[in-house]
Amino acid sequence: MILELDINSLAAGGDGVGRDETGRVTFVPRTAPGDRVRVRIIKQTKTFARAELVEVLTPSPARVEPPCRHFTEGCGGCDWMHVSRAEQLAAKQAIVAGALRKLEGLTVHPIADPAPPLGWRRRARFHVGGDAVGLYQLGTNRIVPIDSCPQLDPRLDAAYQKTVALTPPSGELALMVSEKGDIALATTRPWRLALGLVESDWLSGVVSAGVMVGEPVIELEPGLWGSPWEFAQASAAGNAALIARVHEAIGPGPGKLLELFAGNGNLTRGLLAAGWSVTATDGVKPPKPPTPDYLDGEVTDVLRRLRGSFDVVVLDPPRAGAADSIEHIVRLSPRTIAYVSCDPATLARDAVKLAESGYRATDAWPIDLMPQTSHVEVVMRLEKHPREPSP
Repeated sequence: MILELDINSLAAGGDGVGRDETGRVTFVPRTAPGDRVRVRIIKQTKTFARAELVEVLTPSPARVEPPCRHFTEGCGGCDWMHVSRAEQLAAKQAIVAGALRKLEGLTVHPIADPAPPLGWRRRARFHVGGDAVGLYQLGTNRIVPIDSCPQLDPRLDAAYQKTVALTPPSGELALMVSEKGDIALATTRPWRLALGLVESDWLSGVVSAGVMVGEPVIELEPGLWGSPWEFAQASAAGNAALIARVHEAIGPGPGKLLELFAGNGNLTRGLLAAGWSVTATDGVKPPKPPTPDYLDGEVTDVLRRLRGSFDVVVLDPPRAGAADSIEHIVRLSPRTIAYVSCDPATLARDAVKLAESGYRATDAWPIDLMPQTSHVEVVMRLEKHPREPSP
């Protein structure tokens, strides 16, 4: 079925949103607010439809020429390279405000834009199959070959190009660059060139099918260590802004602070420097724990074992949120909670649960850590709300 639509907004997943003649919502990738488009319906229900773009009939003023030819070839790594930066930021602000709209008394601050529009990625993963190294085509498992990626830090892009020229093994490829320029890479399958690679002058270390060669654990920034498979915020400038917002949310120490989903200590090191006594926890203790008080184990299991109270809880859970942890957090009775989220919808869900348990969300700070994509990070402050005295 072919339709003509006006695109009115951008959705959290990156698609443009329009309505057909019946008012049914239709999601269309690679469109921009203000576009008049012709689309082909590929899936439909009574309440919504999904479509693919056939033709842009009238381009929006927000539509721009993508700065990467691989985007026009169908690479699915970026959602919004065809959308102006101003429109990207406005869309992310609206997505966050819409998701958090039911939280009374919440101030949603203007979105921060700390990262450059391109060249900000200090870590990345690519797919390798046959003779192709790149990213999947939008909506498929077909690899779009990529010879250079403008989203990468130029030093990382140069390392990626050298790696591609050496024909890495099929599977997954991960690369990371430190603040000082150290490069580490990893492959899911054995690579016979790994030993020779680390003897070169451009690579610190390789993780090849789980085997470490050289020094693949590098210091991303002062006090923050990681290897290519480990999570780290992709933008150094964005990460600095994120850390600053967390500090704004909780203020300086001293006091007892519990950090959940602490990972390799991205937030921990700054919390310690600010005077907090930090107990940190996550599923796996990192090779270089940022604090001696680091408890490994599933977060909910650790929370069940903890006794006493904490002045502050800081949490940075995965996209699924922290629903299973809410009751345990409340039991610890912190006065302030700083919740870092990469999904405004699950943040809203968990904030409602916390509100039902006596915590009021006061401030939310959206941050655009990943330009040209639909991803948005939010730091939220929640304060323990005193109970009204009984009459």
